[in-house]
Amino acid sequence: MNLFITRHGETQWNTEKRLQGWLNSPLTPRGIEQGKLLHEAVRMYGIEKIYSSPSERALKTALAAKGDCKLPLELLDELKEMNMGDWEGKTLAEIEAREPENFANYWSRPHLFVKNSGEDFPEILQRAKKALQKILAENSEGNILVVTHGVTLKALMSHFSEEGFEGFWTKPVVEQASISQIQVDDQGIASIKLYGDTRHFERRR
Repeated sequence: MNLFITRHGETQWNTEKRLQGWLNSPLTPRGIEQGKLLHEAVRMYGIEKIYSSPSERALKTALAAKGDCKLPLELLDELKEMNMGDWEGKTLAEIEAREPENFANYWSRPHLFVKNSGEDFPEILQRAKKALQKILAENSEGNILVVTHGVTLKALMSHFSEEGFEGFWTKPVVEQASISQIQVDDQGIASIKLYGDTRHFERRR
C-alpha cells in the first residue's frame, strides 16, 4: 500500500504570509493550477481513493486532483491544519513582534511551544495518528492520495521517521502540490519513499 500525501494549493493568505490554521482563504490562480498538477499525480501513481481535509482550500485542491476520474473522496476532520488559536489570520511578522520567544519555539523548539487557545504539537501529532489509523484500517492495499496542510503533513510523515517529530519538523517545508510517499509492505512495515517530490509537474509542461 502507498500513501501519497500532499499540501493544498497556494492561497491568498499564503502569499501574504498569514497563518491560516482552521480559518480559510481562497486559492489563488496559482493554487488552482497546482490542483490541476495533482491530477497528473493521480494518473501517474494510479490513485484509487482520496482522503482530504474538509477545509475549503484542501477540498478544492482534492476535487481538482480528482478531476474527471471516478474515485471515492472522503473527508477527514483529523486531516485539518493545526489549530493556531489567536495566531490565525495574523502575519508572521505580527506574531513574531508580539510573541518573539514562543514564535521562535514554534519554528525551532516545538517541545517548548505554548499553545494559545489552539492546539500544541502533541495534540496535532495525536490527531494525525488517528487519521493514519483510520486510513490504514480502511485500506489494506492500493494507492491513496491524502490532501492536507503543511503542519499536518509533517505530523503524518514524522510517525514513520526515525528522527521523530522534532527532527522531522526542521526539514524544509514541502512545495504545495508536491508528493510525499509512505509505503507499507505486506508485513505492515512502513517507510518514507518520497518527500516533496515534484516529478508529476513535468507532465503538464
